[in-house]
Amino acid sequence: MTARTDLTFQELETALAAKGLTNALTVISGKLYVDISVVNGVTVADLTVEGVAELLYKLRIAAGNAQTTVNAPLATGEQLASYPPFSYGPPINGQVSVTHVSTFLVPLNENLILSPNV
Repeated sequence: MTARTDLTFQELETALAAKGLTNALTVISGKLYVDISVVNGVTVADLTVEGVAELLYKLRIAAGNAQTTVNAPLATGEQLASYPPFSYGPPINGQVSVTHVSTFLVPLNENLILSPNV
């Protein structure tokens, strides 16, 4: 097989749907929209609404799950390596600290960002 260099938006949408977040991504007239009300479960009336941390966390989980799925049939050296598993801290006061790392190959002009392979 050929080494993967990125996920598709369909693969991300499939991973979101697997978590019950259906129709979070939509393409209309050549533009991709992320429905934050689907991802975060809240209505967003305007840009002053908080929720960026939750959005990024949920998108990152979905990207990691999608990466696991697409990597399954690939050989070592062809697999995506952008979204490794999260690191979880111990529970404190009913919350857990979560650290996630994302790795990308970025050319100096930042025009085509790709995933490294493992």
